[in-house]
Amino acid sequence: MEHFKITEIELWEYISKKADDITIQKVEKWMDSTDFDEDLFIKITTIHNHTSEQSPSIEQAKKRFFNTVKPKKLIWKDMLKYAAILIVVISGTYLYNTLLSNNNQIVVQTTFGKQKSIELSDGSKVWLNASSSLSYDAETPRTLHLEGEAFFEVAKDTLHPFTVTTPDHITVKALGTSFNVKSYMDSPITETKLLTGKVEVTSDIQFEKSVIMIPDEKVIFYKNTKKVIKSKMDLNESKIAWKEGKIQFENKTFRAIAIDLKAQFGKQIHFKNEDIANSKFTGSFDNTTPIDEIFETLKISKDFTYKLNTKTNEWIIQ
Repeated sequence: MEHFKITEIELWEYISKKADDITIQKVEKWMDSTDFDEDLFIKITTIHNHTSEQSPSIEQAKKRFFNTVKPKKLIWKDMLKYAAILIVVISGTYLYNTLLSNNNQIVVQTTFGKQKSIELSDGSKVWLNASSSLSYDAETPRTLHLEGEAFFEVAKDTLHPFTVTTPDHITVKALGTSFNVKSYMDSPITETKLLTGKVEVTSDIQFEKSVIMIPDEKVIFYKNTKKVIKSKMDLNESKIAWKEGKIQFENKTFRAIAIDLKAQFGKQIHFKNEDIANSKFTGSFDNTTPIDEIFETLKISKDFTYKLNTKTNEWIIQ
């Protein structure tokens, strides 16, 4: 029987949504195995929730951490066990405070199932999809950082390029145009779709040659292989369905669809059957459609079962 062992650091990264794809797969296999330690999972989740509620100082983070652990007699073995987690807590708090120490920093966020539209001071308009975050300095509103998905209508300014940078160091540069960028942390790809104008896709570490896009083209960066693929969009892709309140996919794998469903409904989808995960579907739903109704519709073309694991708060597909 295959055994799965994970460290507290890996579990912390998973719970705080900072883990890479390999760690995510490792933790989820562990959660689905006989080695799953529910007490440890609950403990780390509690620590994360208590130390990331708002903007605590480092001293507050340390105090909350040790109050949560509450050891009767703290010995060196216990200290070593929790030291690594505390380092992550303090490091995260430091970065959080560093970000907010700049009074000009603006952060716009959406939770699952919610969207938001904003107008930047330069006249550009942004539509932010569910489970996404956009940040920028008020003095430089044309230099933005995106985690998640957003659609941009850029006000033309030839002297000041408009750039959007993702967590994997992909930068989309435009002058006056409209485009969509999608880069969720748990997605294996970062995707740019161009509707009007002209943009340049670059990276300071992922690839050397820049990619110039013209309308109705899309560029996909594959995080695992570091490949960059440019192709022509079809008519449905160019509509940006999520802006119109739709969950839409065409010839897309269930695993890829699951990322969009997680952003919309806030629950992880775990596949126990790789054939089902890699099966491709085409469909269009209102974003108010319950997720179980979406599953029932997909079952018409490919038989599978699904259930909600209340312990881990995730959907199990098999």
